[in-house]
Amino acid sequence: MKQINILFTAILLYVCNSAFAQYDYGYDQYGNPVYSYHPASYGSYNSDYENGWGTFYAEYSPMQMTSTAKGVDNKTFHTATIGFSYNFQLGASPLYLEPAFEVSGSWFSRRYNDGVKYSMNVYYTKIPLNLAVRLNVAEGFAIVPFGGVNVKYNIVGEEREKDADGYTNSWNLFKNNYTYDNDYKRFQAGYQAGVKFIIGNCFSIGAAWKADFTPFCKYYDGDTKKEEKEKFQGFSFSLAYCF
Repeated sequence: MKQINILFTAILLYVCNSAFAQYDYGYDQYGNPVYSYHPASYGSYNSDYENGWGTFYAEYSPMQMTSTAKGVDNKTFHTATIGFSYNFQLGASPLYLEPAFEVSGSWFSRRYNDGVKYSMNVYYTKIPLNLAVRLNVAEGFAIVPFGGVNVKYNIVGEEREKDADGYTNSWNLFKNNYTYDNDYKRFQAGYQAGVKFIIGNCFSIGAAWKADFTPFCKYYDGDTKKEEKEKFQGFSFSLAYCF
């Protein structure tokens, strides 16, 4: 699956760059036609940002916690993220290497028929590393498809139950792992792929698909008599300031 994602991203970047490439022609001193090729990022819409640019961004993601166990409902975590990234140009090409740093918070809650309210929250940092291509398709407008991998460190996590009488019980996910025999992981790895639209060389909007390679939680299921795993996946939507 990992190899397929990498191959798909590489093909997407190549096709997009070829689609927006520009070809010019003229004549040499002997009257023979001479053709020249300009990659998409070096067309008629050059900008001061082509050697690299940075972004401050905010994201919202309705991430789904999925389980390998059959019959287990997905949990929707409302996730807010702030981050910083910088795009470094790779030689004389429209390709860029984009490292980033993010801080996120995820929240989930559900109220059951018996009046019990269950909630979980997780706060974490993430370091994504993307390969991107900048396609300048109009003056002050660029399309930037990207894809890459990330590493994540889960800093704090808590489960909480509040019954109908107001009594509350809570557990630290990463210290009291005896809760339901769950084993929550602080370190994870994942991937992302998406596209950004840069407007006026100042702002960008974007969307991406994000998913975990490694599980957030492992636990033993007494019904299936085997170890089950939970991971996060879902779409994210971003708004950024470019500089």
